[in-house]
Amino acid sequence: MQLQIERRGQRPLYLQVVEQIQERIRSGALPSGSRLPPIRQLADELGLTRLTVHNAYAELQADGWIESFVGRGSYVAERPGVKAQMRPSPVLPPVPLLQPGALGEIMRLAQQPQMISFAQAAAAPETFPAREFGRMVQHVLAADGVSLFDYGLTQGDTVLREQLSLYLLDRSVQLAPDHLLVVAGAQQGIDIVLRALVNGGDTVLVEGPTYLGMIERMQMQGLKLVAVPIDEQGIRPDALETAITLHQPKLLYTIPTFHNPTGVSMSAQRQELLLDIARRHALPILEDDIYGPLAYDGPAPPPLKARDADGLVIYLTSFSKVFMPGLRLGVVAAAPPLLEALVAVKRFSDMHSPQLTQRALAEYLARGHFTAHLRHVRTLYRERRDAMVASLKHHFPSDASWRVPGGGFCLWVGLPPGLRSPDLYLEAIQRGVAFAPGQMFFPEQPAHGFMRLSFAAHAPEEIEQGIAVLGELLNEQLKRRQRFSTPAFRHAVPMV
Repeated sequence: MQLQIERRGQRPLYLQVVEQIQERIRSGALPSGSRLPPIRQLADELGLTRLTVHNAYAELQADGWIESFVGRGSYVAERPGVKAQMRPSPVLPPVPLLQPGALGEIMRLAQQPQMISFAQAAAAPETFPAREFGRMVQHVLAADGVSLFDYGLTQGDTVLREQLSLYLLDRSVQLAPDHLLVVAGAQQGIDIVLRALVNGGDTVLVEGPTYLGMIERMQMQGLKLVAVPIDEQGIRPDALETAITLHQPKLLYTIPTFHNPTGVSMSAQRQELLLDIARRHALPILEDDIYGPLAYDGPAPPPLKARDADGLVIYLTSFSKVFMPGLRLGVVAAAPPLLEALVAVKRFSDMHSPQLTQRALAEYLARGHFTAHLRHVRTLYRERRDAMVASLKHHFPSDASWRVPGGGFCLWVGLPPGLRSPDLYLEAIQRGVAFAPGQMFFPEQPAHGFMRLSFAAHAPEEIEQGIAVLGELLNEQLKRRQRFSTPAFRHAVPMV
């Protein structure tokens, strides 16, 4: 397809592609049912990035000019442009991949029918004990009736906090119910802590890489993010000391157990060093322990909170990964003076979490059902982790690298030198497979290419199918790179 691209003009490149394809459709040069060139082919022909062409196709599809099908390609729609005629607002560029809002964009792309999505770290829906939990709902309704639909305590249902206090003993965290705050999942817990402790312009330290949702949340609040490198034992103490000295942060956010996205767990010695540094600098720590109960190779390391003698650690966990995300229930634990501030923010946010689901979860915990549920999902997720590792060994290039996590939902894959994940991501989407590009988990552009692969929601045969596609694409990229790696080419065109 011959299009005229004006690279020095002010019109965005992707819109130039959109407008010229629209004109070809209007003129009849591209009649209904015509197949458009694949993204990679058109990008190569026009000398554009695949992301630019992908954004153009996404805009055309959103306005009804074309229809795209996973594994089949893109075609001119039967009634092109109908949606565009109905749309009142001007054309706006889609959310750029790997920019603020990328999490929603990745999830949107990954929800296409027949997509094998390793992008979202989600629990397996077939493990949700809907019928059993429904019986708990019926039981508490029969026992407590309409009182569960009245206003409740902002800090959380008393019965649930008593059960949560017992539940946390399995993670070696000993806290009275009065030290716990029930929240609407870990995301609300993060939001409450940030709103209580930091203001716009303040600095927060995070691990590099870290949870994407935390990056986006802090960017929305206008906070300064500083990433501290990690190694196989967790956050590096020397780098942490330097970051504290240079940036005077108000908070450190860490995922010390089955870290998202790398799967690394912080060693006991490293935990002690971290707590000593925090103590000397009076630095509060927000510990995210949502994957702690999901250990597959023996007991998980105790969390930082189990070693916290100074009340510096704010402990956060939830039931979204280990149980059912739709419950939107989690817990924050903090020392009393700070807890009061967190409760005040929660009260302003949503008054309290729903009493019915809180009381039903308390009943589920009290009857011992959750212990049995954990045994079941640990076995299932261990099998799926092992299936993904076996598939990676079979299909991925030998110079790709990964570490087998002892728990959690994710494998963190280092790409072969010179390969980056954005172009690979777009090719994989076209082939019906999604993953989370590694750049998304860094506040700044990383020096190497990575991808995060989440295994929990997929059966072994589906994992094998998806990893085979990704391995094929990686090997194709390596072959293309090798074709353009002669010494003369390297001297003529620097690889950046």
